[in-house]
Amino acid sequence: MNLTLKDRVLILNTVLPQYDARRNIELVRSIREKIALHDSESAVIVATNLGNNQFDISFKTIESITKEDAFYFTNEEIEYMKVRVNFIDSNGMFSEFTMETYDKIINYGNNTEKE
Repeated sequence: MNLTLKDRVLILNTVLPQYDARRNIELVRSIREKIALHDSESAVIVATNLGNNQFDISFKTIESITKEDAFYFTNEEIEYMKVRVNFIDSNGMFSEFTMETYDKIINYGNNTEKE
């Protein structure tokens, strides 16, 4: 799956839950390890705490939201992320900022993105 830095930040902070069943947390760990941020990447992220566990995330460079890198996930990891995004959708938690990333996950493997 091709992901930008923005995609990775959103997956790490909004798609992957802190708590879940044991097997699912193993998947969360595996996904987090694959898309972990490097120190240089963390330096271009600006997170502003809005209170109530809400954050505004912005980036210092255009490359952060345009440059894609390939990341490889198992089918089980992909399906888990799809379930999580569908859960987010069913709870009305999509936003204009997150929609592109969430759509990328939902549509992965549906001939809308190269595998």
